[in-house]
Amino acid sequence: MGEGEEKDEIGGLAEVLRMLANPIRLKMLAYIAVRPRHAYELSKKLGLSYPLTHMHLRALERLGLVESEVVEEARAKRVYKLKDFRIVISPEELRKLGEKLESG
Repeated sequence: MGEGEEKDEIGGLAEVLRMLANPIRLKMLAYIAVRPRHAYELSKKLGLSYPLTHMHLRALERLGLVESEVVEEARAKRVYKLKDFRIVISPEELRKLGEKLESG
């Protein structure tokens, strides 16, 4: 693994942690974990404007934590559901990353 790959790995982890450091996004993920939700429903539950809610959902989708699909109800709505993911930060994982950095 080259130096650029380690930076990408660190950058990717830092991006995930930065995104999850936002309490609004964590609440969204918790609501979506219970069942798929649409942006309007989340905006009402969280007391946010629809555009702000949509911005957060797009960010979570770009990161790969949620996915969306359009469903037909009374009218078409985009519904967000949790993707299967695991985030592991352990001393062992950090040691491996540190070793890669030192060898590069």
